[in-house]
Amino acid sequence: MSYKKWIYKYKYLKYDFDETKELKEKYQQDFNSKFEFKNKKEDEVIIPKEDKVDSPPKKQKNKKVKELYKKLSKKLHPDKGGNEEDFNELNKFYESENILEMAIKSEELNLEIENIDEYFTDDSFSNLCSNLEEQTSFIKNTLAWKWAIATEEEKKTLIVLFEQQHGVIPIKE
Repeated sequence: MSYKKWIYKYKYLKYDFDETKELKEKYQQDFNSKFEFKNKKEDEVIIPKEDKVDSPPKKQKNKKVKELYKKLSKKLHPDKGGNEEDFNELNKFYESENILEMAIKSEELNLEIENIDEYFTDDSFSNLCSNLEEQTSFIKNTLAWKWAIATEEEKKTLIVLFEQQHGVIPIKE
């Protein structure tokens, strides 16, 4: 697939993910106002247990990612006339090796990068797009999402399933 087609596909998936995240917030609030965990005491606060996790060793950055980062940072660095927000965003993309977001950023800022398509492989595009699709799918598989999109008939069945499988019961008003 051509570079431009990958960019359009990624942008579409990114918009879909962003929209899904926004809806998730709304759906989660609605769900939380209607359901509770049946084993939770009134004043009990559940604090997640933190496990000590050693940070993984830093791996060598992809050569092409580093090359593109250097070109963009020369234009986006606050000392070179750029602004701090754009530069911080670029650093985030660089750390996650999201070369596609770096390219989109350069397009948004009308920064010409010669031979930009040489920085990409179909695998890198495919992996980034798959990651977005997985994140969107994860949100759409939450209890709150299932509840929000269910018909009234389906909600009757979901109430039973939520209690049996997740210990979640409707709040009695």
